Amino acid sequence: MKTVEVDKLQNSAQKTNPGDQQTGKLSNQQLGGSKKTGGSSRKWLIRSAVVGLIVAGACALAFNSQKVGHGSAAKAHDEQKHAPVLTVSVQTPQVKPIERKLAVHGSVSAWDPISIGSTTSGLQVEKILVDEGQTVKKGQLLATLDSSQLNTQLQSEKARLASAVATVSKSVQPNRPEDINAMSAAVSQAEANVSDTEAALVQAKANFENAEANIKRYQYLKKEGVVSNQEAETRETTAQVDAAIVRSSEHRVTAARAALKQSQEKLSMAHIGGRREDIDIARASVKEIEGNVQRLQTQIAQTLIKAPVDGLLTRRDVHLGDISSAGKTMFYMSRDSRLELKAQVPENDLQLIKPGQVVAIDNTLGTTAKITGTVREISPLIDADLRLATVRIDVPADKGLKSGMYAEGHINVGKYSGLTVPSQAIISRDEKSTVFVLHNDQVERRQIQAGNRVNDDVEIISGLNNGEQVVVDGAGFLKDADYVAVSKH
Repeated sequence: MKTVEVDKLQNSAQKTNPGDQQTGKLSNQQLGGSKKTGGSSRKWLIRSAVVGLIVAGACALAFNSQKVGHGSAAKAHDEQKHAPVLTVSVQTPQVKPIERKLAVHGSVSAWDPISIGSTTSGLQVEKILVDEGQTVKKGQLLATLDSSQLNTQLQSEKARLASAVATVSKSVQPNRPEDINAMSAAVSQAEANVSDTEAALVQAKANFENAEANIKRYQYLKKEGVVSNQEAETRETTAQVDAAIVRSSEHRVTAARAALKQSQEKLSMAHIGGRREDIDIARASVKEIEGNVQRLQTQIAQTLIKAPVDGLLTRRDVHLGDISSAGKTMFYMSRDSRLELKAQVPENDLQLIKPGQVVAIDNTLGTTAKITGTVREISPLIDADLRLATVRIDVPADKGLKSGMYAEGHINVGKYSGLTVPSQAIISRDEKSTVFVLHNDQVERRQIQAGNRVNDDVEIISGLNNGEQVVVDGAGFLKDADYVAVSKH
C-alpha cells in the first residue's frame, strides 16, 4: 500500500516538474537513500499527504451531500405549502331586499313614577301594610302613623271652638228674654208717664188760661170799684203760678218723652243684639279656631298613607318606628303598572320615527316570548352635547321586564336592496367582523362592516365587493393565506 502511494507521489512530482530530470532522480535517490537519516521524514510526508487527500475528499462529499439535501427539502416544502388545509364551500354575495331596522336602546322605567310620603313631620310609623312588588288600588291603605298627639290637640281645639261659638251667640244677643221683657215694661211705663205729664200740661195750660181771663175780669171790676185791689192782685198771682205750672208740666212732658225714647232704644237694641264690632271679633275668633280644627283633622287624615292611584309598588323606603318627615318618600310606585323604554336616538334618525310604530324588543331574559312595544312620544328636546333625543316606548309589564333594566330593540322603517352573505361566513372576534375571500385556492382574511340580518343572511355594508367568493362552511377553522380545496357540492 505504501509503495503505491509513493509511486503516485512520484508521478505527481514528475508531472509538476517534467523538465527537471535531475531533480526527479535526486528525489528518487533521496527517497531510496539512507534509511537512518531520511526514513522518518519520508514517512511523515507520506502520511501527511494521505491525510490531506482523505480530508479533502470528505469535505467535497459532505458539500455535495448538503447541496442535494437542501434541494430536496425545498422541494418538499413547496409541495407541502400548496397542499389544502381544509375543504370548504364558497358562495358569491347576493343582493336581497332588506328591512331597514333602526336600533334603539335604553333603560326601562315606570311610565309615570309616583313618590308617596307624609306631609306631617315628627310622627312615628305605626303600621306598614304593603311591600314591594304588590299591586295596589287607589285609596288603599299602605301605612299608618301614630296620631294620638294630634287627637289630643284636636279635642282641645274643639272645646275652644264651642266656647267661641257661645261668645258669638252672646255677642249677637247679649240680653236674656226676661231682660227684654223688663225693658218692654219700662217702655210701657215711660209711655204712661208721658201720657200723665201731657195731661197735666193740658190741665196746667187750661188753668193758666182761666187765670189770665180772671185777671182781665178783675182788673175791669177793680176799675169799677166792685172788687178790691187785693183780690185783683191775688188773681194775678194765681195766673203767675199757673204759668209756672205750665212751664213745669212742659219740662216734665219733655223728660217723660226722653225717658220713653231711651226705653224704646234700649228695647230695640235688645231685640237687635250686640254691637257689630263685638260680633265681628267673636266670629273671627270662631273662624280661627275652626281653621285649627280643620288643620288637625287634615293632619290626622294624613297619618293614613294611602295609594293615590292604581299601580305597582316598586320600592319601599319606610320601616316600623321611623319618624315621618315632610318631603321624605316612603313608597315609590308605577302608575297603572305601566312601563316604558326611554331610548336615546340620534337626531338624524328622528325623522324615521313616528308615534304608533311597533318596536321589537330584543330578548334579554332568555325566554322565547316575543316582546313588542309601541312608540308613544318623541321628546321635543335634543341634548345639545350628545345630539340625542329621548323616544318613549310603551312596553308590556307582564313579559318579565322590570324598572331599571337595560333593553335593546329595533324599529322596521322600510326596505332597501343590500349585499348579503350567509351568517356562518362571518367571524366575529374582538368586536370586529371578518370574512375569508377566495383567490384561486388561497384565502384572504378581510374585515367587513355588518348590517341588518335577513333570516340566515347578514347585510354587508362595506369591505366586500359583489362577485367575490367568500368561504361559508369551514370559515371558522381558517387563517389568513391558507390554501383550501373547494367542495363540489
